[in-house]
Amino acid sequence: MLRITMSIPQTSGTTPAPRGHVAIIGGGYTGAIIAHLLSERSHDSLASITVYEPRETLGAGLAYGNGDVDLRLNVAAHRMRAVPGDPAAFIKWLDTKSRLTTDPGSITRGGTFSRRRDFGLFMKDLLQPALESGRIAHVRQQVTRVERDGSTWAITRADGQVDNADTLIIATGHASPKIPDQIPASLIRSRRCLPADRLETMIGEIAPEESVFILGTGLTALDVVASLRSRNHVGPIHLVSRNGLLPRPHAAGDFPPHGTFERVEPTALGLLRHVRSLTAEAEKNGLPWQSVMDALRHQGQAIWKQFPEPEKKRVLRHLRRLYEVHRFRMPPQVEALLKSCGEQLITVSRGRLESVRDIHGRLELGIRRTKDPRHEALQVDRLVIATGPDSSNLLDYQKLLRSMRDSGYLVPDPLGLGIACDDHCRAISAAGLPQSSLIIAGPLTRGTFGEITGVPEIAAQAVAIADTVIRQAGVSRRTISITR
Repeated sequence: MLRITMSIPQTSGTTPAPRGHVAIIGGGYTGAIIAHLLSERSHDSLASITVYEPRETLGAGLAYGNGDVDLRLNVAAHRMRAVPGDPAAFIKWLDTKSRLTTDPGSITRGGTFSRRRDFGLFMKDLLQPALESGRIAHVRQQVTRVERDGSTWAITRADGQVDNADTLIIATGHASPKIPDQIPASLIRSRRCLPADRLETMIGEIAPEESVFILGTGLTALDVVASLRSRNHVGPIHLVSRNGLLPRPHAAGDFPPHGTFERVEPTALGLLRHVRSLTAEAEKNGLPWQSVMDALRHQGQAIWKQFPEPEKKRVLRHLRRLYEVHRFRMPPQVEALLKSCGEQLITVSRGRLESVRDIHGRLELGIRRTKDPRHEALQVDRLVIATGPDSSNLLDYQKLLRSMRDSGYLVPDPLGLGIACDDHCRAISAAGLPQSSLIIAGPLTRGTFGEITGVPEIAAQAVAIADTVIRQAGVSRRTISITR
């Protein structure tokens, strides 16, 4: 047998070009788990794996990097299936590190709801071997510009150095909350009005007796409440949003998902009716409504793909907030905190912020209550913006993403949920074409996949991305055998 190894010339109509150098921009959970999978699965087929993340460690990001020990996961630890192939990895890590012993408050009637910080430490430990061996390189700098350089991507770092990569993965996560137009910039600069994602560095400036107005009533708003109360805050807290809906609590015990959505009518109304029907059926069988929401979550991506775009828009307009408060439930510890504080210290109501003024060192807020034409004036000491990420303007928030949009590499998805990509996570260019070497990952892909904010869903997507990248890298050379 004569064995000949030769390079096969690549053309646009045949095999993809080699993808030996992989760059990942963003080192939160999404970027970190992709890097981990590439390191574990690629063996020698990738020349390098580089993650650009200014934070000290990989895997934590904004969600799990907060040092506040009172911020907890809103999902039980055994449901944090973070490592593909090892769904119990996190719960085993908690046991090995004796976290359940040192944090007895994590164990509740609804399961083990660990500190968010612990999940960040778990991810740090997961990636440490690959970082120490050099299989993964962590560049603690921001990327300021990305451009095409022939068949590769030229990546400009904050220090001016330019790196090249064959495959570029964007995993920068959620956008910041939008600053309402009603809030003067001077009040943001004075730190009396502040976005929730900056609270960790500013919370020490809020005196215990100050009154705080929180714009928003979702999980982010509840995080603000938990952080304030853990620092012995005794002043009144007002939570206001247009719908006034708080995240729902978890059910006690463990139960299987209930229901199938394979034949659901692909309309917003059809989906609502089906959820109501399944909920009634679940209650008859002794199951909580949470079992139906878990089934909806697990089948969420398949459901989303069935819906035509007009119906997706109707779902977002009419059902989105209802889904979110049932899907993203509050940890039992926060539920207990709200009950202990009572309505005198924490109020939750519906309304719109109409105006914000500085009145002798305090903030006077103009509130228009829902279905009430009158304005209500409310004076507080601080205002925290906890309205959630402004996904519709995602490409405007980061200089890097904005420049990539201006260059035609990225476009927003039609639903205003993130960045446009196809079913293989390939970014859609301004010309409407998928780019095989530019990958979008994680919550940025919500427009295409719908349910892609939870750890298990992101982990499954990361497997598909890693396999695609490795496959592209592995076809650059072929071995041809000739038998005589």
